[in-house]
Amino acid sequence: MKTARRAAIIVTLAVTALVLAAGPVLAAKPLTVLTFDEIPFQPVDGLNHNGVAFGFQIGGVPSTDAYYHSGGPGQTTYVQDPSLEGNAAGTLTLTFDQPTTVIEFGVVLSTFMPLPAGVTVDLYRPGKGMLRETVPLATSPMPFWTEGLFSYTGPAVKTVVVTFDSVNAGRFALDNLTFHKGKHLGN
Repeated sequence: MKTARRAAIIVTLAVTALVLAAGPVLAAKPLTVLTFDEIPFQPVDGLNHNGVAFGFQIGGVPSTDAYYHSGGPGQTTYVQDPSLEGNAAGTLTLTFDQPTTVIEFGVVLSTFMPLPAGVTVDLYRPGKGMLRETVPLATSPMPFWTEGLFSYTGPAVKTVVVTFDSVNAGRFALDNLTFHKGKHLGN
């Protein structure tokens, strides 16, 4: 009888520990997904929408050659029109109103070649904005575009800077920008 009682206590403690450990996960903020059909066609430079401030520059100069709710590749694995479409010579900056621990987006480039670093993503910490990490994103060919999925889960990020392989591609399209919207702990 004592063995059965001990086993019951151990199982109860184990279940309680699992429930307590899952508590923060269950209380996590919901994800926000921008599919770039939420607002009308417009340049993204200077746009602030749904918790994200967008910037777009070519050669360090603000540019209107990247558009929200634009046409792009049509239907691909990670990008569906409308999307955020622009000049691959530019730099796209995403600054979140609140730091996020999750960032994901699909991207295509206007070439059919595989690119080992078709896109480069710089992740910046909250606060003083120090670089947290630089991530090269390989893209794989489809019939007329090369495509990749960027996915990050980790310590909080405030700003994301995206650059594209403009030597091999003239245009890009980005879609399904996913992030946490709200306050997060972490640095």
